Amino acid sequence: MRTLLLGVVTASALVLATPTFAAATPASAASAGASGPASAPASVPAAGPAFSGTERSSASLHGWARLDLSGPVPEPSQLITLGVDARATGRPSTGSRGHATIQHVFERGTDREFTARAEIRVDCLTERDGTVVLTGTVDSVTYTAGPGLDPVPPFPSDWHPEVALGFRHDEQGRLRVGWSGVPAQPTAPPVATACQAPTDAGLHLVRGGFAFRR
Repeated sequence: MRTLLLGVVTASALVLATPTFAAATPASAASAGASGPASAPASVPAAGPAFSGTERSSASLHGWARLDLSGPVPEPSQLITLGVDARATGRPSTGSRGHATIQHVFERGTDREFTARAEIRVDCLTERDGTVVLTGTVDSVTYTAGPGLDPVPPFPSDWHPEVALGFRHDEQGRLRVGWSGVPAQPTAPPVATACQAPTDAGLHLVRGGFAFRR
């Protein structure tokens, strides 16, 4: 399955936080290791109360996390990581800056290992109705195929689709991070809109976290 950067997928994280979205690393996951698109933070700030649901004109979102499709204990055959460094001053749609990197490694440790990595230039960071929303345009996508796979055509240099991340709590108080990814083809319709959060959620936070401040 090569869908993370080729279509719409989602992510979730176990957390109770307001400026901080974080989760303790499960003991069974601690030995699994993590590497990713951004350096992991030296420490994750302590969790706080749930964030409110109003749009803000000044905010920042920083952090790094390992995510997983199946649950808080990682699936050994894949590695999904997300790093974010974003800030907003003034109107969210015009005053937001920063960078995010998302990477998905499939079939790790085999000759069919495949990595998809997207570098995202942030164009909007805001908070609406209990969801922290980050959107941006893709500056580049890099595909790396193992020796057992055919090479993947390069990402078109003039194609910069919009992508979106949405951070929100579910009914159990766990953080969910939705991801609307890169369309499968340059001619495909957009799958994300600036300042609009994804609607679905499904991946789990394995380690790391995100600090949201306003």
